[in-house]
Amino acid sequence: MKISVIIPTKNEPLINELIEEIHKSLKNQKHEIIIADHSDKKPKIKNAKLIIPKSHGLAKAVLESIGHAKGDFIVIIDGDFSHNPKDIKRLIDKLDNFDIVIGSRYVEGGTTEDKNHRRFLSYIFRNIADIILDLGIHDSMSGFSAIKKEVFDNLKLNPIGYKINMETIYKAKKKGYKFCEVPIKFESRKKGKSKANLGQAFTILRHIFELKLGLR
Repeated sequence: MKISVIIPTKNEPLINELIEEIHKSLKNQKHEIIIADHSDKKPKIKNAKLIIPKSHGLAKAVLESIGHAKGDFIVIIDGDFSHNPKDIKRLIDKLDNFDIVIGSRYVEGGTTEDKNHRRFLSYIFRNIADIILDLGIHDSMSGFSAIKKEVFDNLKLNPIGYKINMETIYKAKKKGYKFCEVPIKFESRKKGKSKANLGQAFTILRHIFELKLGLR
């Protein structure tokens, strides 16, 4: 089985260091790394495939990357070292029994270094999503996941904003796919600026309601 690791990025200063850490973590497994980059200037990427997405938004960049992926398993991971590459294998191993595996900050054993205001906002939006969409998952806003390629092949996804996993879980659950969460430590970015802002929060709300109303 081949693993395709997809990293949606924008102006991430340590992207090549992250690529090398992922290669080390998966050195005994057949894999590829795809960088979907929205940076202001084209980055110099080493030891990975670079695509410049035609669409806007990191979630749609992930979808474009999946179109280039040759792996049986798709791993989506943030580009700022907030997710530990060593956790990839733990997520992949769960795909023996599940179709979607989410790296979760909020199940037992998971932790986050997010600042208090971001934890508060995350709590609000996660609960809104769970109540409205009946997701049955603790960390629907996670950007870290391992998903069988066939799931994407059988879903019609039309995400907006930064995250794709919430819509994937919502639509996959309707088709009977199985999912689980694996505890992770969400770490503070090592360098660069966070892309989170108030506009992103409103985008998440819009996404939730449009999914519920069947507009996506």
